[in-house]
Amino acid sequence: MYFFRKIDMVVEKIGQHPSLADIANDEVAQYRKTMAKLDAQEFHKAIGLAAHGVGVGSFVYLRRVFERLITNRFEEFKSAEGWDNSRFYAARMEDKITLLQDHLPDFLVRNRKIYSILSVGVHALDEKDCLKWFDVMKQSILIILEDDKKKKEELARRELFSQAIERFEAKSENSS
Repeated sequence: MYFFRKIDMVVEKIGQHPSLADIANDEVAQYRKTMAKLDAQEFHKAIGLAAHGVGVGSFVYLRRVFERLITNRFEEFKSAEGWDNSRFYAARMEDKITLLQDHLPDFLVRNRKIYSILSVGVHALDEKDCLKWFDVMKQSILIILEDDKKKKEELARRELFSQAIERFEAKSENSS
């Protein structure tokens, strides 16, 4: 037996299997391998909260995931680039993205306002407005994760081919 309730003109089926959160999380599953454990957990929480009508809370978790995507990229490249920790951590998010632009997906660099939108959601929007914009923000993060995944796959593929060429060259030199 199912029970229905009306929430802000949206009818939700109580006891629905799979739940709306399960359906949304299936969409994200392919990126979990490339995400840090905490990011995957908090992205999952954001989706679950949104599926249960908690808009502001879902924005909080999306914003935290976004912040760590940027911070992790800084940590990955700071030594090679000679960047200063104190300047980075004191900077506004838009400036951090500008600093990291050569190491971030083009989509993120072109749409650096994603963070501002998430911040407005946390500080100024109501539940209804956050829920209205949740899918756009979730999809933005998914696009960033997809771009990162493609880049990592391409780099891994190039490395495999480079190793194969090196093995061929070594074998050719030994046969001569």
